[in-house]
Amino acid sequence: MTVVRASVTPCILACLLLVGPSAADSAAQQNQPIYPSYEGYMKNPDGTLTLSFGYYSHNAEVITVPNGPDNAFAPLPGDRQQPTVFKPGHWEMQCVMVVPGNFDGKLVWTVTYAGKTTGTSTRMIQSNWFLVDGAEDLAKSIDTKTARHGVCLNRAPQVSVLGAVRKRGAPTTLATPFVAGQQESLFGSIQDEGQPRGRQTTASWKQISGPGITKFEDPQAARTHVVFSMPGEYVLELTGSDGELSAATRVTASVK
Repeated sequence: MTVVRASVTPCILACLLLVGPSAADSAAQQNQPIYPSYEGYMKNPDGTLTLSFGYYSHNAEVITVPNGPDNAFAPLPGDRQQPTVFKPGHWEMQCVMVVPGNFDGKLVWTVTYAGKTTGTSTRMIQSNWFLVDGAEDLAKSIDTKTARHGVCLNRAPQVSVLGAVRKRGAPTTLATPFVAGQQESLFGSIQDEGQPRGRQTTASWKQISGPGITKFEDPQAARTHVVFSMPGEYVLELTGSDGELSAATRVTASVK
């Protein structure tokens, strides 16, 4: 996959910040096409295939395109539980689908927005579309033996904490040391593909162990402030849920 990145010179960026966006600019940023993308496939041990779809949205805010003529798969059924809420930017693996091993590659996702219809590749089962990036984690996130075929699957949210250092055979630790009695920041992240539709992703922090008390400013926010009552090592857990499936990660914080 090729990701196109644009650069802005410091001078131009400074001018834009000083002047600010005009009403016309703001309107234009909400009237950009949405591009569904086919990201590739992988072969599963049981003989099935897993397909992955994502999208690009150049709009500055979240855009909703309900399933129907403007957001559909072909051939039918048009509604395969694909995303209907499109966040700004490039989002990968937003529709992960298991299909039989004899899948013929004839499946296209089209989205119409801002007067433009865009669709995914019609040449799906070629060697150059073999999914590599993220394939290992994707394989762990679905059970191909029980998964419904031909629909976008709900998978547990991806939960992470900024600054966490993972070493094989050792606990995941936060690189920045903390100071007891001082307000510190926790930068958690919960990412989800939007399944089941209509449900909000939730976050929850809790203390697993430690010599003192951990006081979270808002334990229901992935990004929050925290105060540790005394020095030592604390294990914290962040859980993300989409209302149906959940996932959690644990980190160790060293407090001086």
